Amino acid sequence: MVAIAIFSADPVLRRSLEQLLREDPALTVVGVTDDPSAVLRLIDQDHVDAVLVDAPPREQLDDWRIRHNQTAFMVLVDGAHEANSLEALYAGARAILPRSAERNQIILAIKGVINGLAVLPRELLATLINGASPVDELLDRNDAGPAPLTPRELEVLAAMADGASNKAIARR
Repeated sequence: MVAIAIFSADPVLRRSLEQLLREDPALTVVGVTDDPSAVLRLIDQDHVDAVLVDAPPREQLDDWRIRHNQTAFMVLVDGAHEANSLEALYAGARAILPRSAERNQIILAIKGVINGLAVLPRELLATLINGASPVDELLDRNDAGPAPLTPRELEVLAAMADGASNKAIARR
C-alpha cells in the first residue's frame, strides 16, 4: 500500500482528490489538510510515501523536502504558469501535474514517483531539453547576475534537486 497525504487550501479540491485516491485499492489516504504545519505532523506520525500538494509556496516546499527527503512531493500547478512549475521543480518536487489532471494521470504519477521516476508536464520537459537554462531564467526573473557556478556544479545541484544521494551523484 502506498500512503498518501493531501494538502490544499481549496476545500473542493481537497475533497475531490481524497475521493479520487480512495477509489484505488493500492493507495491509502492517511490525511487531508489545509494547514501547512499539519503536513509535517502527518509525515512524522504515519509513513507517508507521497504528498499531493496544491500550489505550495516555494519556501514551504523547500522546508518540507529538507525535513523529509524520502517523501515524494507532488505539486499541482496552474497549467498556464511555467515559472510555477520551474520553481516547484527546483524546490524538490518529484512530480508536477496540472490542476486539471485526470484521475489516471494522478494515480500513474503517484506510482511513478514511488518507483523513482520524475513526472513533468510535456511543456516543461521541452523547455529543459531545448537547452533553455531554467536556472538562468529564474535568476533573470530575480534580476540577479549570472550564476557563479560551473556547468558541472549546476549538474550536481540538479541531481541533488532530483533527490539523488551523494553516492548516486558521484557515480554519475
